[in-house]
Amino acid sequence: MNKALIKKIGIWFLALSLFGFHLFFRSIAHAETSSSWLKIFAKSGECHISFPSTPQMIQQTLPLADGISRLSYDVYLAPHEDKGVFLLLIATYPKALSGGHEIAGLEGLLSGIVHHNPENELIYADLIELHGHPAMNFLIEGGNSYFRGQALMIGNKLYLIAMEGFKGKMDEKVYIRFLESFAFISLPG
Repeated sequence: MNKALIKKIGIWFLALSLFGFHLFFRSIAHAETSSSWLKIFAKSGECHISFPSTPQMIQQTLPLADGISRLSYDVYLAPHEDKGVFLLLIATYPKALSGGHEIAGLEGLLSGIVHHNPENELIYADLIELHGHPAMNFLIEGGNSYFRGQALMIGNKLYLIAMEGFKGKMDEKVYIRFLESFAFISLPG
């Protein structure tokens, strides 16, 4: 896959995901939550993460431009008080991205989030290495909301761990608790 195609896939994938996410977010934003965090295991079996309330799971498969390949993803969403909505997204591409294309995939994802809404502004994005693979820590603000996340690319899998909510209500400590609860049971690829 070339970089342009990867970026295009990332942008379309994210645009569709965010549309569904925003619809779901609006319906659960004021759902009842508890104070104890729940460890969930991803359906794919390679990782777990703790959510502040019971997450809802959405699965989707999207055809890619070639008409043959498919992109599948699982999204786990859970509200937390009035602080925001927590999200774990695991996307599975038809082929592994390697040789520097992982970074292009992460950049495409970030670009898709930023350009999803004309009010969005990238506050920061830091490329790091996690488990020997490229990852991106970022914060995006738009209008009266924020989207704080970390995306990690391993082989043909993209992991997005994020929190979205209203500006002024972002709790970095709660986000870090969520982020640090993510762990691999077995590293994919």
